[in-house]
Amino acid sequence: MMKPILKKLALGITAAAAVGMLTACGSSEGESSGDTTLTFQIWDKNQQPGMEKMAAAFTEENPDIKIKVEVTPWDQYWTKLQASASGGEMADVFWMHPDQVYNFANGEALLDLSDQIKESDLDMSLFPEYIVDGFSVDGQQLAIPKDYGTLGLWYNKDLFDKAGVSYPDDTWTWDTWMEAAEKLTDKDAGVYGMIAQPDGQNFWYNLVWQNGSDLISKDGKTIMLNDKKTVEAIKYGVSFIDKGYSPTASDQANTTPDQYFESGKAAMMIAGSWMASEYTAIDGLNIDVAPMPKNVDRGSVSSGMGYAISANTKKADAAWKFVNFMAGEEANLIQAESGAAIPALKDTQQPWVDTFPTIDAQVFVDAEAYGHNSMHVSTRDAWAKTEQEYILKIFSKELSVEEGCKQMAKQIQAEIDEALDE
Repeated sequence: MMKPILKKLALGITAAAAVGMLTACGSSEGESSGDTTLTFQIWDKNQQPGMEKMAAAFTEENPDIKIKVEVTPWDQYWTKLQASASGGEMADVFWMHPDQVYNFANGEALLDLSDQIKESDLDMSLFPEYIVDGFSVDGQQLAIPKDYGTLGLWYNKDLFDKAGVSYPDDTWTWDTWMEAAEKLTDKDAGVYGMIAQPDGQNFWYNLVWQNGSDLISKDGKTIMLNDKKTVEAIKYGVSFIDKGYSPTASDQANTTPDQYFESGKAAMMIAGSWMASEYTAIDGLNIDVAPMPKNVDRGSVSSGMGYAISANTKKADAAWKFVNFMAGEEANLIQAESGAAIPALKDTQQPWVDTFPTIDAQVFVDAEAYGHNSMHVSTRDAWAKTEQEYILKIFSKELSVEEGCKQMAKQIQAEIDEALDE
């Protein structure tokens, strides 16, 4: 029996809400014929067809095991997963993110896969080491790498052509980027040169790394958000808004960055490899993607997702059989060919690139080499909300960059120290 989930995992979820949110994602006893049905929870509808095709290939080889793919949007996914964990009714298999793994590890909600890996023919050295490490907590391997996602500079070729600006390439610097944003901004047409998002993954984290800094020390004990180079990076990002080259934070709350870009009202934005399927499917949207601009260095978020198994599943053997298949070459090639995501398994990325012939998708594969993993530190959950609150105030001009970073770092450091003392 799974031990009770720790208080911080269930934070903000009342018992009534938890009961209300538990749907048919628990452990089914299978079909009357004796077949086993596994529930498989994901958060991205763009990847649903690929996941269903991979699941179908698994069932073809294992006809006694059926897979039910369930999609819960990202903004509801973790709340639902926490609620189902609290009630002991998690999906049998589900996607896990390194930013969340400590949350669920602390509640002992994830099955330790270490023994299964040792007893199988799965070679973990064929996955990027940082993705494997991103799901390792206290010597336990709590998920198997699924894919990796990186960021690139997406741009609207028609808007560049109209403004007479050369397309971005690997020579672009911060100066080139800002100059282009100015030329591409057309206030009369309601077109912005760039979308400067108050969002770490899709904007300012990347700037921090490009400026030779970081957000937190590698041991997770010291926040670096008031470091001189970090402050410089955030100030550069906010300047797109200050100069009128980007919609304001409040504008973006009403019209999302994707809506701006997809409607041709923004010439550039940073977005992930996982958006390729959506962007390239829009009729009349003439776009491409370039490497991230550089300053002191080039930098991109490079984060991997994984397949996890509920510690409370009644079908652990079948669940591991499925996860082991999903980590193999056949499934990764299906994932690549579907365009769902860049597969994590070595030498299976090319079909993903080939899926997007109208853009330079190789940019995303290459970005892994200069990528930075998301903050896989035990204290992350203690200060993520504070970071988000202060960044929104900074990008909304409620606080100057300097003062906002100073206050943010002070409060977060206190939260880190408290978390480490627990």
